[in-house]
Amino acid sequence: MSFWDGWRYRIGAVLHPRRRARDREREMDYHLELDAAQRTHAARGALSSRDARLQARRKFGNVTYLREETRRMSAPEWLDVIERDLRFAGRSVRRAPAFTVAVVLTFALGIGANAAMFSVLDRMLFRPPPRLTDPGRVHRIYLAETVRGKEYTGPPGEYARYADIARWTSSFDRVAGFAESDIAVGSADDSREMRVAMLSGSFFGLFDAPPALGRYFGPAEDVPGHGEHVAVASYATWQTAYGGRPDILGSTVRIGATVYDVVGVAGNGFVGLWPSQPPAYFIPLATYGDDAARTQLPEPDRSHWWATYHWSWMNMIARTKPGVSDATANADLTQAFVKSAQAERIESPNMPPIASLRLRAMAGSILTERGPETSGFAKVAELVGGVAIIVLVIACVNVANLLLTRALRRRREIALRLALGVGRGRLLAQLVTENMLLALAGGVAGLVVAHWGSVGLRLAFLPGARAFSVLGDERTLAFAMAAALGAGFVTSLAPILQANRADLTSDLKSGAREGTYQRSRLRTGLLVAQGALSVLLLVGAGLFVQSLNHVRRIRLGYDVDPVLVVELNMRGVTLDSARAVALRHRLL
Repeated sequence: MSFWDGWRYRIGAVLHPRRRARDREREMDYHLELDAAQRTHAARGALSSRDARLQARRKFGNVTYLREETRRMSAPEWLDVIERDLRFAGRSVRRAPAFTVAVVLTFALGIGANAAMFSVLDRMLFRPPPRLTDPGRVHRIYLAETVRGKEYTGPPGEYARYADIARWTSSFDRVAGFAESDIAVGSADDSREMRVAMLSGSFFGLFDAPPALGRYFGPAEDVPGHGEHVAVASYATWQTAYGGRPDILGSTVRIGATVYDVVGVAGNGFVGLWPSQPPAYFIPLATYGDDAARTQLPEPDRSHWWATYHWSWMNMIARTKPGVSDATANADLTQAFVKSAQAERIESPNMPPIASLRLRAMAGSILTERGPETSGFAKVAELVGGVAIIVLVIACVNVANLLLTRALRRRREIALRLALGVGRGRLLAQLVTENMLLALAGGVAGLVVAHWGSVGLRLAFLPGARAFSVLGDERTLAFAMAAALGAGFVTSLAPILQANRADLTSDLKSGAREGTYQRSRLRTGLLVAQGALSVLLLVGAGLFVQSLNHVRRIRLGYDVDPVLVVELNMRGVTLDSARAVALRHRLL
């Protein structure tokens, strides 16, 4: 047999053990019958068939022992051990259905709460945008200045500031500007608000997402004052609004007050920096600035909006060059920020002295919620995540106590197996396998709990995000399985310690009743820990509910329920005073 044939046979022995066992038994029986027939033929009738079989069996050796040896050699030994331990664990679990259900449900609550919370925290604080090239080198740019002793931090904001930083820094190989907003898309009755992203021509180069159809717009179409009215539809918009038809190229779409020509469709999976709220269309940053300046800026600034420092509406990201440290990038950004402030001082000579502002710039995380100042949503999510961890710890302590109680009930069984020659290592491995099997079952049940629980968490912490499924998320599934394995190992420690201290003489003499009610310091300690953690959790929940109740009772001075806030989106239409008043009366 070749190397691959040998491994193919071994894998088949693991996947189909009964079939391989029957094949081995038939082969041994064939050799025994063949040897007996040869002996009978050689004796020329002087040897009976029965005696020939006995001689053949004596020469062949212990059939049972040889069967076990060939079975062991037909598959890797560790796989054979795992298979036997799993079979034993399955039989042990089925013998105590009530105990199994209690352990699995306890694990499910703890693991499910953590998996649901992880699915939210992962999207807020850890998961980079999809298809982003080398996310460890891509940063959001933040600027900080001190006014009256307090430091304020925010994005560059102004297009002029973005242009200054892009021009006067050398630590980055690509700099891009962006903004996003809900804008009316379509005409007449077909119009509705959609998320639209305004991107600089360099933005698409930060992602590994070739267009599904057509092309992306480039820097030549993103020139302030001369921006082209072109748009790129998202892949989801192409499928839902256009049915995936190729004739989307060359069609037009009205975004806000402007009509854009669709020149391409973004690649499947490209959502920019907004995986939770993917934009429907992508348009050039400068083109949007040209159109928005006509209605949002006074007359002197409309014609050169890209050079003014008084219109803040955008953000900036940049990718550092290979080998450039964060400290070097921050120093480079800070000197560019100071030069930009000096240029701004020419436009605004009454601004405070630059030295007093203590200007500094930093390359922060690509994820908004991570800072540089952690948002309120992220802080609350982290606190709730800590609560979920405490719930998992309580669940593990509870399960460990149940397993320890069961181990005390099985003291005589364990002592008998040790007396019959089972090694302590093999016995402990079987106990760990049994607990791991229960933990994995609890992890599977916990995913169902997380699937339902993540809906409420998403509405609380990611209110504008589209729905996502925990069961279809590889990262959350991996986390849940890792949590299940960790919980299974931790809860195995208590019964392992108990089994490792087994005294064969006393345990064999004791009956089931004595083993059941024997005092255990470890069990008492687990009960105390579980009670203490539960009290901590209840006190924290009570304080949270009390604080929330206080917030809801704050007197605002008016009745909130019947009051609505209405925002008008005029889409570039200008009305005189009389027509504006008439419109508001009609809306009222």
